[in-house]
Parts: sequence; C-alpha cells; structure tokens
Amino acid sequence: MIYSRRDRHWRPLTWLQINERVDAAAAGLLDLGIASGERVAIIGQSSVEWVIADLAILSIGAATVAISETASMEDIDWILSDSGVKAVFIGEADILERVAGEMGRFPETHHLFAFHTAVKILDGLDTEHLSLLKLENLGRTSTHLSSIPGRIDGIKPSDLMTLIYTSGTTGQPKGVMISHENMTSNCEACLRAISISHEDVLLSFLPLSHSFERMAGYYMPCFFGGATIYYSCGMDRLLEDLEEVRPTLMTGVPRLYEKVYRRAQTVRRQFTPAKRLAMGAALSVGARLSRKHQAGRQAGKTLNWQYAWLRDKIFRDLHDRLGGRLRILVSGGAALAPEIAEFFFSSGVLILEGYGLTETSPVVSVNRPESYRFGSVGQALDNVRVRIAHDGEIMVKAPSVMQGYWKQPSITRAVLSDDGWLATGDIGRVDRDGFVWITDRKKDLFKDSGGRYVAPQRVESLLRLEPMIEQACLIGDNRPYCIALIVPAMTELEAWAKKKKLFFRDPESLLREPKIRRIIDESVNRVNQRLAKHETVRDFELIAEAFSTQESLLTPSLKIRRDRVVARYADRIDRVYLAKKKP
Repeated sequence: MIYSRRDRHWRPLTWLQINERVDAAAAGLLDLGIASGERVAIIGQSSVEWVIADLAILSIGAATVAISETASMEDIDWILSDSGVKAVFIGEADILERVAGEMGRFPETHHLFAFHTAVKILDGLDTEHLSLLKLENLGRTSTHLSSIPGRIDGIKPSDLMTLIYTSGTTGQPKGVMISHENMTSNCEACLRAISISHEDVLLSFLPLSHSFERMAGYYMPCFFGGATIYYSCGMDRLLEDLEEVRPTLMTGVPRLYEKVYRRAQTVRRQFTPAKRLAMGAALSVGARLSRKHQAGRQAGKTLNWQYAWLRDKIFRDLHDRLGGRLRILVSGGAALAPEIAEFFFSSGVLILEGYGLTETSPVVSVNRPESYRFGSVGQALDNVRVRIAHDGEIMVKAPSVMQGYWKQPSITRAVLSDDGWLATGDIGRVDRDGFVWITDRKKDLFKDSGGRYVAPQRVESLLRLEPMIEQACLIGDNRPYCIALIVPAMTELEAWAKKKKLFFRDPESLLREPKIRRIIDESVNRVNQRLAKHETVRDFELIAEAFSTQESLLTPSLKIRRDRVVARYADRIDRVYLAKKKP
C-alpha cells in the first residue's frame, strides 16, 4: 500500500486501486494524443499523485522527465524546453501559474495536468488543461483503456524510461537518459544487497525527482520488495511523521543525520555531569562494538550486554522519537561523517552509506547490514564493476550505466567510453576487501595559489559537525589560503544569546556580536586541528540566510552549488581576503 497525507490524515491506496487509476490516466494521455516514445514531465512533491502520474506515463511507453519542485524557474524553463515534453503534471500552484503563463516558450508542450494542491489555478486557464482526476475520468471512457496491458507488454528493456536532469553543481543541467533495463537492473542488485520485504514500512521524504529516492524509496521497495510506503510532507513534519508511521526503513541525506547529531550534542551539553558521563560511556561502548563488527570480529558477551543496557538507558528517547522500529537508515547524495554513523549505531540504529550517480541509475556501491565500514560507501553491487584510473578517478561499468546525455553526444563521449566505462568525476580508492572510499569530486577539488590541492567537501563536512554551524562553503581556488562562508545554527545561537541576555534585533545584528564570532571561531579552530596546514580555514564570513534550493545555491539533493555561492557572495569574499592583507 501507499499512504499520502491529506487534510492532516494519512490516506491509503492499495495497489489494486492505484492500478485502476494508472490505467485510466494512461488511457487519458493516449486520448489527448500523447504517444509512445514521447516525454512527459512531473513537477511536484512526492505523493500518491506523483506515483500515479509516473506509472501512467510509463504505461504508454512514454518517458518521465522528473523535475524537483524546489528547482529554480530558470532550471524548470530550461528542462521543459530542452526535453521537448508534450505535457506536464504539476503539484504546486505557483509553478502551475508560472508555466501556464509561459506556454509560448514551450511550443511542444500542449497540456498541463494539476495535482489536487494546484487544482484551483486551473479555473483561470485554458480548458485543455485538466486536473489529474479529470484526466482519469477521460481515460475511463476511452477506447484506449483496454489497450494499456498490451502496451506495457510491448515496452522493450532498452526503451527510454526517464530523463533525470543532473543537479548542475556546475554549468547547465544535462538530461541523463535512463532505460527500463538501467533502472530494473539497479533495483534487483540493491535488493540483493539490502533485503526488503512486505513486512517493511518505509517513510519517504526526499523528492521523487531525485534518482536516489526514485529507486530506493519507490521502485525497489514497492515493486521488488513489496514494502508499504508513506510519503511525508517534508522536513518540517518529519519528526511527527516518524512517530506516527514508525518506519522500519528510511532513506536520507547526510544533512538530515547531521541535524539530529548536532541537536543531540546541544542537548548533551545541558545534561548534568553524571548524565554527560553516562552518555560518553554509551558512545564509547557503541564505538568499540561497531569497530569489532566492521573488522568482522565477534564481540564478547560483556560488550554486547553493556551496549544493549546503555543504549536502552541513554538513547531510549531518541529511538522513540525516530519511531522505535527503525532497523536501517540509508544515506546517499553526499559524504557522511564517520562520527555520525558511530553516534547512530550507539543509539541502536545502523546507517548504511552508499554511493552512486544519476548516471548509474543510481547506486554503485553500498554498505550491507552484515558488512559495513563507517566512512566508506560500501562494496560495489554484484552487477557493478569498479576500477580506479591513473589519476584516482572512479570508473564504473554496469547494466545500470546510462544510455547517455540527452542531445549531448560530445559530452556523453567525454565520460562514457565505447566499451561502457563511465568516468564518474569522483576521486577515490578501493581497499583490499572491496570497500569503496570517496575522497572528493574531481571537479570540486581546487588548487590554492601555491599549487596545493584542497578537497573542500571533507572540510565542509567537519565544519557541519560543530553544534553551532549549520552550513559551510570553503573558498580558496587560486587564492593564497582558504576561508569559509559559514551559516550558523541560528536556533542554537539565538537560544544561547537569550540565555546570556544579549540584545539583538534580527539574525544579522546577532551575527555582528563579537561574542558570537568568538563562538564560531572556537568551532573553526577545533576543525583546523584536524586539517593539513594548507586546508585550514584562515578566516570566515558569517551568513545569516541559509543556502537553499529555492535560491539555486543547493542542488535538490542538498549539495552546494559552489560556483553560484561564490558568485552570490563575491563582494563579501573579496572583503575577507582584502582585510587579511591589511597590516
């Protein structure tokens, strides 16, 4: 079953009900002249409607163009134009209104379909635009309805299934062409790596437009594992949804786990000395046990007993807030700090970090419940081959590797060899036991003016572990040393300021307080102690407003778009470097 929240209640749909609605919507698409091989876009939050629209598109042999609802309008316009979609399903009223007003820019797009959240906007639009429910009603009376099963049978493994546009940390987004075989081969291999059954309940909160959640939070658990899926309303309601749904599985990105970890560290500082000591003991025992597991060694009865006892005494509240039934959290999209994985293990929840790209549909490697190493991204899937190029770049060959970039043959040839090896753009290594370790993005590495390479993601990850730092962007390309743009954890800082009776009018005035800067400076100095000299953060600029997807400073998977951040804050970056030059 699939559940979606509406009117503050969880509304279930069985697969029999979904199948009936999908067939009707598919027949409606055919009635409107949308044919096999064409493309139809979906822009909207994860929901039952998203699933119905996607399956309807696929059922007629068309391809889904998945677009994040948090994408900038510049990117949405580019993707609709570049992909040449015939129709667009839209879940948000403001996006529907904007796209409807610009239909002249998309001559190949003839129809807009609204999910329930955007239906009211249709009243003022052309009558050829329909709600999803009206599209289904159209299909129920269509002569095409009986042809849907045959059309599904006629789809070939090599047919284009979806275009997923890269998040564009640099340059214009590119459409990654994923076939049915690409996606299904990855689902099958992932299920062999991490077992999922009809007894599992998965809470999904990442966007289905992202390749990781589409495979790991939709296709694989539903169609291959038989799990029940709940679609959360997003980060703002996640804790409430966790307590209500009580999932056994969840996918997430490091930023989510960093928030939980940082909050736990803040709470820990408020404990009595005795309770802080007990939590320290629980973390120490958990670290010792996890390291034995990672080394493939059996732990003694005493260590297992200590772990179970301390976990239940110290972390019971945290475990209950996460629903109380979680057996596995899967992390993808960016690097997860080993400290966070150890913290969650100590609390009784195993985080399995994986690695992949949109271009690999998406999973390349993942840690397994019975074989994991914190800090690594696990071992390659059983149908994936990994090798390391002479310059350290990770190369991948698998049935899940994309067909290429949409209308970009020269760019495709630059990363995909004739014999099927994909250049991932990531730097890493494979240890003797087959575990893959990622160092950084090849394009993300930069050289300072002294010619020394810096891997910014590692430094940023360490900064985000600090309780008072929410986000960080390292700057230093062709500069004499590194500085950072830092977004503080404003909730924690404001609470501290009120406790110290500091007066401030707004976040900007708070960040101008010398005491606040000293707190962040202490955090940066702690991180610097773990870095090589040329990596250290010599100065920083405090930013009151978080980097966001709405401002195009983050990708939909919450990675920093470094070039756009640098462009946005160019003046402030230059001021920091100029100030350092003054005697």
